[in-house]
Amino acid sequence: MALTQAFAPLANTANVAIGNTSANVLVITGSGGASGFSGYQIRLHNSSSSTVFVAFGATSSATAAVGTGLPLPPGDVEVFTVPFQTAYVAVIAAAAGGTLYATPGEGV
Repeated sequence: MALTQAFAPLANTANVAIGNTSANVLVITGSGGASGFSGYQIRLHNSSSSTVFVAFGATSSATAAVGTGLPLPPGDVEVFTVPFQTAYVAVIAAAAGGTLYATPGEGV
């Protein structure tokens, strides 16, 4: 699917509670039991009332940091093309509250 096409989910949405310590969630497991995927996108929705910072990673050790992670404003929805073998999304905020929703898919 070309990136000019509307976003189409490829798996269920994962979610993680937003807190003032980094937390992560497994977004997708590839075929053959290999975690992660490449050439796809992840749609993120920040349901909190504050800016969160996210990071992508291949393992459960993925960690986000306030100020240095990728900022996602309150209530925002963004689609990101993820690095090779991304399987996890990590999130952190200055204050706890809300949920980050992550949906793997294809398109923008």
